Amino acid sequence: MAQAGDGSWYAYFVAKDQASNAVVEGINFGINTTDTNAFTKSTDDVVYTGATEVVRQSKTLSDTETGFGLTFDKDTQWPAIQAFDFAVDGSVTITYSKGGNPQSIALTYLDDPDDYAGLTLDRDSYPPGADVHMTITSMSHNIDPTDEDSWTYETINGTAYYQYFDENGAPSRTTEGRINTDKLNFDDSGSFTIITDPNGKDVLEFTDTNRDQGDASNIGTNIVTILETQPNSGIFKTTDDADNSLIVIADDAKRGFTGTIDFADNPKSVPVRNYPGSLTMDVSGIGGTWNGGETINVTLDDGDLNLNSLVDQDIDITN
Repeated sequence: MAQAGDGSWYAYFVAKDQASNAVVEGINFGINTTDTNAFTKSTDDVVYTGATEVVRQSKTLSDTETGFGLTFDKDTQWPAIQAFDFAVDGSVTITYSKGGNPQSIALTYLDDPDDYAGLTLDRDSYPPGADVHMTITSMSHNIDPTDEDSWTYETINGTAYYQYFDENGAPSRTTEGRINTDKLNFDDSGSFTIITDPNGKDVLEFTDTNRDQGDASNIGTNIVTILETQPNSGIFKTTDDADNSLIVIADDAKRGFTGTIDFADNPKSVPVRNYPGSLTMDVSGIGGTWNGGETINVTLDDGDLNLNSLVDQDIDITN
């Protein structure tokens, strides 16, 4: 462990086999160091140094640089990730021996990510032109525990790209970053596809938000970027900071047609619906006669005008 400027001690560790697979897939874990002066390690031990892609918001270390070997260089070797062999469903105990009063945390290394994956939508049906707010839960996609992870999908064939855009929507990679999620043991939670036009009728469309500002035309057309809501949460959304979604119902979508969003082999239907409208006038406070200049409350109930469930919308009515 290494001491940060806030006085606390920090360490980052990873399953050795999964980290090796991730490196092969192009996720940058830094340098697999052979420096035995900076780290106490045998030939078979694996320590990645300078792992700034998967630990993007590491703590700033104190000037004392305690915790590693004498030649440890915090400027070039931190953050460092130590790789271990974990048994599936096995217990991992981390103990801090504090002056005869040790403190321990017990962890379990799980190998069944589908048990922790899910997809929810903000409502059951949508009027034409509405935003479709989608929430994905997946700890498999939570690579970096210190920062919000971003995944971009080409949703026709389900091709995945890690950190194609950063959390601010800016291009993040100098290489394409295509990831074979099967190699990372994502199982079904690595699959994400969208059927936009059943029977040749457009239902779902993709729009620009501040989530993906760069050009992604080289990886496809039906592009969706999901961003983790906060570091280490494993909860991802298609909604940007302005409460706009990357996925919308087509303005000319027909009633009764249905798109499909399929994550983790768990498809969700996205039906188009037209809602009945009603107008009510509250006359209880005006007495027997509605006099000129006297105001009354009017309530308009029309689901077709509710185009964004996360936003209070204003409607201008003129005569």
